[in-house]
Amino acid sequence: MTVFRDEANGSYFVSFYLKDPNRQGKYKHITKRGFSSKKDAAKWESDNANQTPTEETFIDICHKWEAMANASKGTIRQHNEHFRIRFSQYKDIPIRRITKQDLTDWKTWLSEQPFSTKTKNTTITYVKGVFRFASDNYDIPNPSSVLTKFKKTDTEILNAQDEDIHVWTPEEFDLFMDAVEDGCYRLYFEFLYWTGARRGEGIALQKKDLKDGYAFIRGSKRYQQESIRTTKTKKARKVQLDNRLYLSLKAYAELTDGDYVFGGTKSLSPSSIARQFKKGIDISGVTPIRLHDLRHSHATWLINNGVNIVAVSRRLGHSSINETLKTYTHLLESTDQNMMQKINEFRVRS
Repeated sequence: MTVFRDEANGSYFVSFYLKDPNRQGKYKHITKRGFSSKKDAAKWESDNANQTPTEETFIDICHKWEAMANASKGTIRQHNEHFRIRFSQYKDIPIRRITKQDLTDWKTWLSEQPFSTKTKNTTITYVKGVFRFASDNYDIPNPSSVLTKFKKTDTEILNAQDEDIHVWTPEEFDLFMDAVEDGCYRLYFEFLYWTGARRGEGIALQKKDLKDGYAFIRGSKRYQQESIRTTKTKKARKVQLDNRLYLSLKAYAELTDGDYVFGGTKSLSPSSIARQFKKGIDISGVTPIRLHDLRHSHATWLINNGVNIVAVSRRLGHSSINETLKTYTHLLESTDQNMMQKINEFRVRS
């Protein structure tokens, strides 16, 4: 069925493709809006589409894929952007009609476009995801096996080698904190810096999640309006807090109503967090970094102070230790040097 609800006004509409009798092998897009009920929309579709089988388009299947996955608004926007900009030739074509040759031609076209390899590969991942969903759930042939990912260009590899993770030392972070006036945001930034938690995990943190010196990180929020979702790895974890941070969070939580540690009755919004973060940087004069770099700052401080990489990985909530090793390889090289220095010093004495 190709009946949809118009979220803007609550009405229903139908959208489907029919073979165009005047153009061999071509389809025309039929859309009819303004139905007061889903039943009425379905009846109109049945009355007007019975001359040929209706065929769902690639984007129709994409919407079903997103619905089954309970995709966030942000994820849906990302899909729409990728398909609108880099898959527009096929997104409105019946998905059964898209062949391996079509996708091969599309990849050739994509290879010539001025997008980064990462962006191109993300689009390919989304396209393959829709076809995989269609194959698993609707027995639609999956021609996307021809879509292998692009390799990074030499220029991208060289540029990546020059990119360092930008972090703050505790001293720099303290300078920044002195410039943040609002107590709620001060605690929020302190929580991110001294736990390595992700932005959304801090936004979603509940008062009930503070217990016995730990923060139980169970979920995440990207936007103030959306409900709490699972963490990035879909796993909960508990993070031990230093005494100062734990007592500060508990004391602040008791002063506010509502369930959220940061914000009380409703969570902080990402836009307000970004404003406060930039304002603190501007006033303090510290080197500008991204909000996510507070997480990197915490990991860097731990590794530089000899904390076991396995413990760092667990604390950050990485899906595997390989992710931690890959992200912080540059730091581990310096710890290797320290290790060899200790070995050489011992061997000289023995």
